[in-house]
Amino acid sequence: MKGLVLFGYNKPNRYTWAILLGYLEQDPVLMEYYDFKPLPFQLYQALDHPEVIRSIPFQDYDIVVIAYSLMSIQMPQFRDFNLQHPQYFSKLHPNVVTVAGGAHILAKPEDLQNLNVDFVIPNEGERAFQQLLHALRAQPKSKTKSKSFIDVTSLSGVGRVFPNYIPATPPELITLGDYPSFSPKFRIFGPIEISRGCPFRCKFCQTGNSTQRMRHASVENLLKWITLGADLKYDKLWFLTPNAFAYGSRNGITPNVDALYQLLSGIAQIKKIKGIYFGTFPSEVRPESVTREVLDTVTPFVANKKFLIGAQTASNRLLRTLARGHTIEDVYTAIDLLNEYGFKCEVDFIFGLPGEQKADIEANIQFFEDVRSNRLKNVKIHTHTFMPLPGTPFENELPGKVAPKLQEIIGKMAKEGKAYGEYQAQAGMVSTRYTKK
Repeated sequence: MKGLVLFGYNKPNRYTWAILLGYLEQDPVLMEYYDFKPLPFQLYQALDHPEVIRSIPFQDYDIVVIAYSLMSIQMPQFRDFNLQHPQYFSKLHPNVVTVAGGAHILAKPEDLQNLNVDFVIPNEGERAFQQLLHALRAQPKSKTKSKSFIDVTSLSGVGRVFPNYIPATPPELITLGDYPSFSPKFRIFGPIEISRGCPFRCKFCQTGNSTQRMRHASVENLLKWITLGADLKYDKLWFLTPNAFAYGSRNGITPNVDALYQLLSGIAQIKKIKGIYFGTFPSEVRPESVTREVLDTVTPFVANKKFLIGAQTASNRLLRTLARGHTIEDVYTAIDLLNEYGFKCEVDFIFGLPGEQKADIEANIQFFEDVRSNRLKNVKIHTHTFMPLPGTPFENELPGKVAPKLQEIIGKMAKEGKAYGEYQAQAGMVSTRYTKK
């Protein structure tokens, strides 16, 4: 008896699968029973890749698990595919099980009703997916409806969608760092996850509104897995965390310079490592965590020449409304300090935030003029437009609109090499790969 797990390994879900497979590989029973096949496209795009689908030997398997990790921006295409082609995968095999997790499912698992999904994993997925795969494996060998006999109430973190909706029980949280955040077996790599969760509750963000506390992987475990990765030629490291400078912090707010030093100095001693890129994409640093003590600690070890700072707006009024927990003065101070230590800065801004007023727009423009005039040196603006995300206090707000004056100055900055980003796509001003053809 043999099972197949199909999933799409490409943007924007690559990091999820690298972490998930790194965990599942530690289970020899699952590795023996299931073949895991990553496809270079999202499974809801299967119609665009018929030759790849035809090459998969579905007949060799007793069960096929179709696995999705979904962000809110992916839901329109996912919904269209499942409504227009409800039996697409079922026609390829008589025993197909569809499982979905990800950021959108965390907030709105009920959105998957009537979309040919059997199970949801709306929260932390490692142990929940592991348990579900074992439960499916343990079913009778019959190829008909084995999924119908799964009792999700006995599986922590797993919910049922079809034939009737049963909410998931609370997940069993893992100990971060007990497994690698990449896949040695399948050579699927992503940033090294060092922390999970966020103590802040920014009103536009799903992360802080879905976690209770910040957890950190231990230095000992991180060094173990990084050494393993280096042996596999995974020798340039990026990191996954809401705030790189909060690594090891007890409250997730106050930097722990001892933990930062132990981690970075330990990595630097691994001979095969060729570069440590810390506090840059896909992680960032909060402006108030940029201090001399932190920079004295990290500067000797990092290869990056820039840091990514989350500012979001130059308006202190809006920062208070957003519950950001810092001021625009903190941003100015952080930039000046980073310049002093020889670093450039990329600064996140979100346009069209709920409640944005003329004075808030003018505050942004003043900040951008400071960048253009080199009052703020070595700064590039990373632009976004507000999108209401489920599970946040702003989920029922209207999508953001970008003021004409902001469009004008950002256009000038882009030509000057001082701004970039997807704010136009997020505002619906230009098409994206998620726009329906």
